[in-house]
Amino acid sequence: MADKVEKSAKLIIEKLLSVKSGENVLIIADDSSEMEMVNALFKVAFNVGGNPVIAIIPSKWPSHTTLPKTVHGALNHAQVVIGITKSTGAPSYDAVVAKLLRDKRIRYMSMVLRPLENWISGAALADYEKVYSTALKLAEVFEGRKEIKVTTELGTDISASIEGSRVIIEAGFATKPGESAAFSDGEVSFTPVEGTANGVVVVDGPIALIGKPSEPIKLIVENGVVTEVIGGGEADKLKEMISKVKNLNNFAEFGFGVNPEARLNGFWQEEKKALGTMHIALGDNIYYGGNVKCEIHMDMVVYKPTVSVDGVVIIEKGELKI
Repeated sequence: MADKVEKSAKLIIEKLLSVKSGENVLIIADDSSEMEMVNALFKVAFNVGGNPVIAIIPSKWPSHTTLPKTVHGALNHAQVVIGITKSTGAPSYDAVVAKLLRDKRIRYMSMVLRPLENWISGAALADYEKVYSTALKLAEVFEGRKEIKVTTELGTDISASIEGSRVIIEAGFATKPGESAAFSDGEVSFTPVEGTANGVVVVDGPIALIGKPSEPIKLIVENGVVTEVIGGGEADKLKEMISKVKNLNNFAEFGFGVNPEARLNGFWQEEKKALGTMHIALGDNIYYGGNVKCEIHMDMVVYKPTVSVDGVVIIEKGELKI
């Protein structure tokens, strides 16, 4: 196990982030993080000449999208940032992190909300040059387009404007200021124009903070917000969360997996990267260039989507047509 952890840490620091001598590396963890990986990242960053610092926040930190102000201070002095919190996605969705990325002052690697297994097996073992190449081709299809439409055999039928949406490639590499990635990785994503998503999404894959539903959950989306949730016990839990968390009903993201090694293993962070899957997200869309702030960014996976942009099919029942 230790050898696998060290191998992944070296891949992340030396290749995917390409940490250089003298660079300040901020590793943001919490007190439930997988410290074996945290320490391995620290060690490799130090060995290549970086200046690594570990910031540990409480695992009971209340926000999934905002970091403590003390960490904000540290961010201003970093060139490389790694989020590896186990209990919150705040390092990945924090507005300060998003602004530093837009201003090209940092590069960022998201390892949040993941178990150790996700970094040493499955999607982690992919050829990331090939993953990046696929992501680049898919992103080029979305760039400059006006409308997306997604259907599935289970009943998904949703469309939205993507005119002007910033298409984000997360395919492992973040070697330049302003770039971001995750590990394990492999997706292309964007937020639709706010208020334009309309239709139905049938979620049949795992959901962040909930797990894989025992039966598919139907979301009714009107003018960019979820107005109705239909399904079993997991649907009731989602409805309760939406009722309690401001703006969690916002339709925040379309994302498409491009990693052929990612497994359909019931874990949303791995499944959403799997080649041919789609995920949507509710809640916060600040990271994607949107304007809706929410304490949660909630991914949920949809299998075998058929996706068209401006009337041209680019994914058919989960198979890329590019």
